[in-house]
Amino acid sequence: MAGNVKDLLRSLVGGIEGLVGAVVVGMDGATIEALKVDPNFSVEEISEEGAVASKVLDYMCQKLDGGPIDHIMLVAERYIVLLAMAGQDYYVGIVINPRGNVGKARLQLRRFMPEIASVLNAGVA
Repeated sequence: MAGNVKDLLRSLVGGIEGLVGAVVVGMDGATIEALKVDPNFSVEEISEEGAVASKVLDYMCQKLDGGPIDHIMLVAERYIVLLAMAGQDYYVGIVINPRGNVGKARLQLRRFMPEIASVLNAGVA
């Protein structure tokens, strides 16, 4: 399952300046695939928390009749975290440093998410 997802994740993050790491996660919090650029950052540790945040914010969007979540962006002092939904059962998390290229990260998510979602949801990741 990891081969195609790994290749797609590598393509997605290719060229994103300031990348710290990226992860593909099931909504149960289980890491499907992870890429680490900064050896001091444990990208796998955000897996469960990202799933919880996605569920809470999805519930909020339902209450607002806002439709399904496309992506979530969290900006903190040391990191920018983007979580993009890949169907209802998975998400992709990208972590970049504050000087990283958020625009490129968002563009890459829009470009690659349909294919990542298709591979994950087909079960042939």
